[in-house]
Formats: sequence, structure tokens, C-alpha cells
Amino acid sequence: MFFKIIGTFEVTEVNLDNVRQQLTALNLKADKMRIVTVSALDEDVLESCTSTEGECFYNSYMNVIYGKGDRYVLGYRCGEEVVDHAIIRKGDKYYDPTLQAEGDFKEYQYAVMTEFTVFDMMKHAKSNKDFPPDVDYIFSKAGKFKNVIDVERLKK
Repeated sequence: MFFKIIGTFEVTEVNLDNVRQQLTALNLKADKMRIVTVSALDEDVLESCTSTEGECFYNSYMNVIYGKGDRYVLGYRCGEEVVDHAIIRKGDKYYDPTLQAEGDFKEYQYAVMTEFTVFDMMKHAKSNKDFPPDVDYIFSKAGKFKNVIDVERLKK
């Protein structure tokens, strides 16, 4: 199955079957993960966001702390290869200030592992030596995230 992402000027094709196979190979329950579209923020909102190049976990963490997003979202950018990545959710939309700040942003598909409120995000950061939770951290707490992590496959 191919999914077309229609951006402002370009169409990108993502093979969702391939994405699900890659997620399954990472010991995830791909069929339990939502695939969402990541959109562009309005330019004025983007300018007020933390968007240090290559620091999606830190940026998303700071943007939720400062109210630029309602949720800190962990998961995978979908493409030829899935890439672990953090984004934010505001209302019912998903945004990626880190990639958008690099310029030439196009909407893309994202597989959601989990979402944290500001309180939960900070609680997890505290138990992660004050680092924003990332995918490795989630796997280290696999038992608490067995809705998306295939804990039985991890034991093999």
C-alpha cells in the first residue's frame, strides 16, 4: 500500500507496508501504532519555537514546557527507512519544529509510539537523568509500554 502525502508543491510516496515491516523488526507492534501526518506550523509560531538543528528530543521537550505544544510525541519518521524522532502535538495536529526550521518542509507520515503531557514528560525526564525521554528510554521501560512494544520478542 502506498500513501501519498500532498504538500504545498510536492507529493511524497511512503510504502506503509514497508514502514510496518521495519517497525515490527524493531520489536514494535506496528499494527497498534497510529500513523499521523506531520504538518507545518505557521511561520510566526515556528519563530517562537525552540528549533536547534538535529535536536528533536530537546526541541520537542522545550516546546511542550513552554506551551508551544500540548504533547511530547515519540515515534518514527516514516520514509525509506524509519528514524526515531520526537515531535509535538497541538490540539489534533502534529508538528515538527526541528525539521521545519531547516527549511523546505514537506508534510510527512509519522508512526506514534507514545505521547506525554508536560507533567508525564517531566516525570520521565527526571528518571532519565534529566534528559527528555527518547525511544531508547521507552524500550528500557518496555513493560510499561507493552501496548506498542512486543515484550515477548524482546526476550528472545
